[in-house]
Amino acid sequence: MEHVTRIEQELDSFPDTLTLYREQLKKWFSQAADNVSHMADLPSLMGMERKIKLGNTSKSVSSRDDDFFSSVAQCPDSGILEIESKFESVYDIPLGNIQVDVIAVEGGESTPVTLDKNGKGTFRGKEGRFYRVHVHNEVTPQQVEDLFSSYDGLTQELEGWLRKEWEGFKPQWSQSTFIAAGNGLLAGSWAAVVGVWDSLSLLSDILQDPRKFVERLGSGADELVKLAQTAPEVMAKVQLLASDEAALCLLLRTASLWLEMLPPSEIAGNSAEVTSQVIVSVLIDILIASALAFTRVGIPAAKAYLTARGLKYGALLAGLAMRFVEATFTILNTFMEYVDRYKKVAARGVAAGLKKGRMQLRWDAKRNTTLKQNEHHDDASKQATNPNGDSADSADKTATNKCPVSMVTGEELLTLTDGSLDGILPFDFTRLYRTSAAEIDDGLGFGWSHSLAHRLEMDGDQVIWIDHENRRTTFPLPSIERPAIHNSLSRAAIYLGDESEELILAQAGEEPRFYHFHNGRLTTISDAYNNRLRIARDRQQRIQRLDNGAGRSLLFCYERRHLVAIEYQSFHPTDAVGEAWHTEQTLVFYRYDARQRLIEATNAAGESERYDYDDQHVILQRQLAGGASFFWEWERSGKAARCIRHWASFAQMEARYVWDDQGSVTVQNLDGSEEVYVHDDRARLVRKVELNGGEHLKAYDEQGRLVAEQDPLGAVTEYRYDEVGRLVALIPPQDEPTSYEYRNGFLHARYHGKAVWKYQRNVQGDVTEATDPDGQATHCHHDAQGRLLSIRYPDTSRHVFIWNGLGQLLEETLPDGGQRRFSYDALGRQTTRQDEHGAVTQYQWDAVGRLVQTTLPTGAT
Repeated sequence: MEHVTRIEQELDSFPDTLTLYREQLKKWFSQAADNVSHMADLPSLMGMERKIKLGNTSKSVSSRDDDFFSSVAQCPDSGILEIESKFESVYDIPLGNIQVDVIAVEGGESTPVTLDKNGKGTFRGKEGRFYRVHVHNEVTPQQVEDLFSSYDGLTQELEGWLRKEWEGFKPQWSQSTFIAAGNGLLAGSWAAVVGVWDSLSLLSDILQDPRKFVERLGSGADELVKLAQTAPEVMAKVQLLASDEAALCLLLRTASLWLEMLPPSEIAGNSAEVTSQVIVSVLIDILIASALAFTRVGIPAAKAYLTARGLKYGALLAGLAMRFVEATFTILNTFMEYVDRYKKVAARGVAAGLKKGRMQLRWDAKRNTTLKQNEHHDDASKQATNPNGDSADSADKTATNKCPVSMVTGEELLTLTDGSLDGILPFDFTRLYRTSAAEIDDGLGFGWSHSLAHRLEMDGDQVIWIDHENRRTTFPLPSIERPAIHNSLSRAAIYLGDESEELILAQAGEEPRFYHFHNGRLTTISDAYNNRLRIARDRQQRIQRLDNGAGRSLLFCYERRHLVAIEYQSFHPTDAVGEAWHTEQTLVFYRYDARQRLIEATNAAGESERYDYDDQHVILQRQLAGGASFFWEWERSGKAARCIRHWASFAQMEARYVWDDQGSVTVQNLDGSEEVYVHDDRARLVRKVELNGGEHLKAYDEQGRLVAEQDPLGAVTEYRYDEVGRLVALIPPQDEPTSYEYRNGFLHARYHGKAVWKYQRNVQGDVTEATDPDGQATHCHHDAQGRLLSIRYPDTSRHVFIWNGLGQLLEETLPDGGQRRFSYDALGRQTTRQDEHGAVTQYQWDAVGRLVQTTLPTGAT
């Protein structure tokens, strides 16, 4: 009875279809007009395109109430200014019975004008004076209530019809052997819902210019044209319905639920091949047929259309669609009588333009609603801290100065890369000196940590992630009931792993990495494709080897507990397993003093950096291989030390830092210029004063996300996020906002004005299809490990790539058929490049990977 139970649950929840929308709409209209943030709250199920037209020019307007005004029009010599309201269409479809306010530019005097049923009105002004039109100054709570009373009536009618249908269908289900699986019509599937919603604009496009869709509509195109020409008031109602996403939402849910109700005997076994794409077509055709049903020919026009469409997906489904249209036509026809209620609310925000001496309102249905799946987001936010207990962001997101000193805590954040492991999942071995870690020795001496120095500590029901930067991030301990927990403030998450006692940690980023732990120790690093770097440990639990699984690894060598060298190795199968790994190069050597402090690091070229510290392991000097030195002077001591002067052995660099205890530091440069940085208690930069005195301001929400920033000229950019923290709107100071839509956790669409960029992705998040605003689609194909295999461009040309197991590009076939080839040395560095004409370029590298010579195809170097 699983399917029957689900249908009845859907019926019970049907009256709540528009509950969330209603709450959001009331919130929208109750907010103050000067609250610029209200734009992001509008669900826009009834949004009309706001466009101001003046002569041959036009511009889109923002959502602020002041911008809802029209362009300015000059009153003619007659003193009569004509106003006209119509749909954006190739035909004159008036939209009347609305009130507008004509406002004098000089003085601001406002005069209400009610447009007649033909959308026309006149205003007597003073000749030569300038006026502008404001459409429906305020939407009253009563108008919103009136609107929803009509939605409530439509909901009740549709629910009553569905329940009556179910009374006839349910007994047939009880006799069916398909009761658990359903009838195979995936009308309620997420794929079908998304597909229909993405196609809604088609209905509006058809109504604006039916002749463009003759191939699809057949004789229905002529009927819609006749409707526009002979009964524009009816066409107006149909176009209003096409822009009323709340009503369309109800209609679509009704149709999808009804299709799923149909017993298998009605489907006659033909649904096995019915995909969600076919259901999308059926549901869209139901909407189009419903519109055709309002033409002069009526239901026969809808029937003719669906019969023709049945050639695409079968007469059975076309017949079912017709049954639905006929059954719901009376309900919809009744609802159409209430469009004036919708119009009064939707009119707010429509701007006027000047055309042929008339102030003209152009209405263009615009879909602004986006669909979102319910996503569980367990957030336990707490800002990560450094070893001194101060709030600390990751080093790459921390404002720093010079070499580099943190402008948040005053500590040094010296980050250096000593070597890399190439492969499909590349890895850089970096080390970081952090002043607040001066009491901690992770195997590289006091104060230093490195890329693999991750560990977990348990504290009751809490997990503390100590990462490669020696930051502490706290999470609740995951469980079966809470398998995934986010920490938005720290931009991190923790998950239960697939293996027993496994915990997985991740830090947000463009290329996220997943860190796998057993018993608090790091064992594996993986990516979205499950490519893995595996960590092997010796008997003392020191990291011994990092293996990429493709014949390359890093070997870590120790003296007692301290790391003294890292070797890059390649695998060559032999009978003796211990001899299979061959050292290609020693990447780095480390040397320590008697107090177990790192004092020297020597690279593969024999170049050494040296370090000096005070008695509490706080860095005082860094000497580069070339002889240049950097120096630090500190206030306070040990892990609480804060830099007050930083300079170098060359004259160009010196700065002093003046700190207060409210998150502010003033940087005083050698030339007398100053900079100011102010951070909040979560390590977020809230104010910065540049060298030239320009002031930047930033504001954040409770989850630490940037919500607004102001530049030195006073221009404000705003950012809006969804409930799981993804950016959904960027509102610049002047240009149109950009909005973002997500599917399955990844960016699916980007909207800027009428331009739309859409992306289809694989489960790992890589783009498989990208469609630009002109409808041009580019397709990408990846293999199971995430390597890009081919790109198919809109002109059908292909770009093909061939890789080896190490993720190195071996061959590239260009769209014009030309081929390029590449080769590499044992350390993964490119040694030759053959271009599409056969010319070969050679490259030579020094021991640390610096390019030292290029030999061109001509032999020149």
